[in-house]
Amino acid sequence: METMDFLVPEISQSDLVAFADERVNLKRDDAQRYRDQVNKLREHLDRYIAEHPEVGLEKMQLSGSLAKGTALSTITDVDVAIYVKGDAAPKDLAKLLEWLAERLRTTYYQLPADAIRVDGPCVAISFEGTGIDVEVAPILSLGDSAGHGHLWDRMTGQKVMTSIPLHLEFIRKRKEAHPVHFAQVVRLLKWWAQQRERDTPGFVLRSFLLELIVAKLADKGQEFSDYHAALDAVFVYIQNSGLKERLAFTDNYPAGKLPKTRTAVVEIFDPVNAENNVASDVTETQRQQLVELAGKALDALGYARTCQTKGEAIECWQDLMGSTFNA
Repeated sequence: METMDFLVPEISQSDLVAFADERVNLKRDDAQRYRDQVNKLREHLDRYIAEHPEVGLEKMQLSGSLAKGTALSTITDVDVAIYVKGDAAPKDLAKLLEWLAERLRTTYYQLPADAIRVDGPCVAISFEGTGIDVEVAPILSLGDSAGHGHLWDRMTGQKVMTSIPLHLEFIRKRKEAHPVHFAQVVRLLKWWAQQRERDTPGFVLRSFLLELIVAKLADKGQEFSDYHAALDAVFVYIQNSGLKERLAFTDNYPAGKLPKTRTAVVEIFDPVNAENNVASDVTETQRQQLVELAGKALDALGYARTCQTKGEAIECWQDLMGSTFNA
C-alpha cells in the first residue's frame, strides 16, 4: 500500500517562483521602460548642465527599488536623486524644493509646468506615456567621488548624510553573492509587508529595513534558493531577536564608529552612515506588532508544510501573501 509523505509541502518552490513572476515582480519590459525614461531625463539634464553650469545642479542618479532590482509590480513611482551644489542651493527644505522645481521646469521646458510639482520631500515629474511619476529627491552634494551628500529622510524629515552609489554597491554585493534569490526574497517580503499594510491597522515598515535584515542574514551564511525556507529564516530572526539586537554593517565604516549607547527602540544602521539609525522612527508598539506578525507568518508557513491538501496550503499562503496567491 502506497504511503503519503505529509512532510512534502503542497506548495513547491516552482509554485512560489510562478507566483512571484506572475504577481510580485515588476515585469522586465516595464522595468526597462522606466529606466529608459529616467535615462532620457538624465541625458537631457547632463546636456543642460554642460550648457548652463550656473544652474546649480550636478547630476541625476537612479535610486530606490528600481535601481536595486527589488521593485514590485505595484510600483507607482521611480526614485531618483539629483545632486545639487551645496553653495548654490537653499538649505531650508521647503525653499530647496521650490528652487529645484523651478530649475527642473526650465530644464524640461517641453513638459507642461504642472507636470513638475513639489510632492512631500521630493519634486515629482509626471509622464503620460508611462503613467509613472519620477520622484526627485534633492541631495546637497559634498563633492566627493563616492557621491556623499545630505538628503531629507522621507519618514522622519531629518537631514542625513548618504551616498546613493555606496547604497547600490552594498545591495549589489549581496546580489552577486546570491544571484537571483537575494532580490527575489526581498521582493517576496516586501509583498508580504504590502499585504500587512492593507489588513493590519497601524502597520508601517520601510522596505529598506527588510533589505537590511535579509542582507544581515546573507552575511551570516543564510541560503535563499529555497524561498519557503528563506522566508522562514527571516521571520525566525525577527521573532527570536525581537528586533532588540543592534544590526549594522562594516562595508563602509568600522563598528567602532557606531554610537556607544542605544539610540532608539530598534537599531538598524545605514550601511553608509554610522550615525543614521534608519529604524529610529519605529516605536515600541510597532516593534511588538512586527514581532507578533512574524510569529503569525511562521505559524502559516509551518502549517502550509503539513497541509494534506493543496487547497489548505493555498489558504495558508493567502494569509501571508494576499488573496491573489494561487498555485
